[in-house]
Amino acid sequence: MNIHIGVNQNLAGLKPDRIDKHGPGWSVGRVNKAIADELTAESGTYITRKAKMISTDYEKASEIAETAEKMFKRNVSNLMDTADELQTNIKKVSGNVRKAADDLASGLVKMEKTANFSNLERYVTLLERAATALATLAELEKEGKLNKITTALK
Repeated sequence: MNIHIGVNQNLAGLKPDRIDKHGPGWSVGRVNKAIADELTAESGTYITRKAKMISTDYEKASEIAETAEKMFKRNVSNLMDTADELQTNIKKVSGNVRKAADDLASGLVKMEKTANFSNLERYVTLLERAATALATLAELEKEGKLNKITTALK
């Protein structure tokens, strides 16, 4: 039984068993023997070259994967540093807001002590406005907009 394979006859080192309108044809037994010889030979011509090409491609793919891994690790590290920096800045801003609220409260206490009761209603209104303003500032800080607003005002 002859079959047609799409391999150059130089691979097998054999002359074809027959040549017909479809081209050269070899018997299955001769093809199997030629392939077995090629696989077991130390210096195969076709398979060894292909194996070397595959090995080179594998090495290139490994290098690309290692480079991608290094880039990913570097980016993750940068993101972690940025997150730490943001957390530190948020703590500072939050502390500043709390300090400002405490200063305002202590100032209002002093004002209340020195003020007379006829002006108390006006001071209460001021305190309510200050509390509303502080709540609004705290909300802006929570949303990350306070820093943008202070930068724009500078």
